[in-house]
Amino acid sequence: MPHKLSIEERQYYRDELRAARYSALADSEGFLAVCYALEALGLRMLGRKADLGKYEPNLKQVAMQSIVLRELTTSFPETFTTFDALFDLVRTARNDAMHTGVYARHAAAAGIELCIGLEEALMNTEENTEETPVTRQLVKDYMVKSPILVEAWQPVAQARQLMLTHSFSFLPVKLDSWKLVSETAMARFIQFGGPKRSPWNKRMATSIEVAAGAGLTLLDAKVVGLDENVRELLGESPDPDAPEPRLWLVVDGSENLCGVLSPFELL
Repeated sequence: MPHKLSIEERQYYRDELRAARYSALADSEGFLAVCYALEALGLRMLGRKADLGKYEPNLKQVAMQSIVLRELTTSFPETFTTFDALFDLVRTARNDAMHTGVYARHAAAAGIELCIGLEEALMNTEENTEETPVTRQLVKDYMVKSPILVEAWQPVAQARQLMLTHSFSFLPVKLDSWKLVSETAMARFIQFGGPKRSPWNKRMATSIEVAAGAGLTLLDAKVVGLDENVRELLGESPDPDAPEPRLWLVVDGSENLCGVLSPFELL
């Protein structure tokens, strides 16, 4: 009998699949990260070390809790691929030494689609009872842990590099309070250099703290706690005149940054 995953285990493996998916999105040759995440989940459920193929029955049991992998593949076969087809492609690619070019992109796309379905399944608690609560709607259940931030003393060049490396639209920084560096503000500062129009090399070497007083516009961050309800953050009937949520910074009791949450994680 396969191991029954607790809610903590579901969240852990959801995060592992999500991280692997991000890796494959950043680089199609990072496809193996998806395989490792699938193997870790399969190992936990089977209870013994085996190859990816041996994990298929237990992984499929999880996958069938996904609306996408269970129902929509029948209703919209031209849009959604079945678990069996996705898994077969991933398993075959896992055993193939060639992970380059079109083949790698095709395998990565299948791995990403499979991860999305399994992530949904792991967070779909409506069909689970006893060990697993009916709903898990707290910030800590969805946030991205170990967030990347820029320190106030670090140069603009560091913030720029982090944003380009990770395709971030916003980057947290702590000054007197938590702020966000936006990609638009960063581009404007780099291109125009603020009111004094300092040379490029000086702009790039300027600390974020100094740049904030010299033309780099920072946004006040929306700070939330670990135990806040995500439905309340989104709002069932939002104010049409209020800006849409962009990024919430999750802090602990000491105001230390412990995670970030965007609407993307709640899709």
